[in-house]
Amino acid sequence: MSDVLATIKADHDNVKSLFGKYKAASGSEKTTLAMTLITEMKAHSAAEDASIYADYSKFGLSAASNKQDHAEINKMIADASAACSNEAVVTKAVTTFIAHSDEEESQQWPAIKAKLSSSESASLASQFVNAKKSVA
Repeated sequence: MSDVLATIKADHDNVKSLFGKYKAASGSEKTTLAMTLITEMKAHSAAEDASIYADYSKFGLSAASNKQDHAEINKMIADASAACSNEAVVTKAVTTFIAHSDEEESQQWPAIKAKLSSSESASLASQFVNAKKSVA
């Protein structure tokens, strides 16, 4: 049975790993990795909005600040898409995404873990995966 937080964490870790590769890359490989990062972050944000954030009030949390973070990240992603060869723009979008994901994991997930049943978690995990596929 899938766990929604493990599924989302794998996504966060994927972006962090891609960013490490991006920082080490150059030339066309760097541009390709920038485009991959942009695609991954956009799909991740949409999938969280469509799955776990829809249920945040159930966990005694508000998704408002997360959705605001996503709106800011999506704006940066749009800027990065337009300038994927601009390292500063791409780096700003990714580092903002990483800070947001670290905050989710450390500050919000303990409350979610305390209230989330394994069947709810599996259901949210499949919503997340399906939403991500529909965006990609």
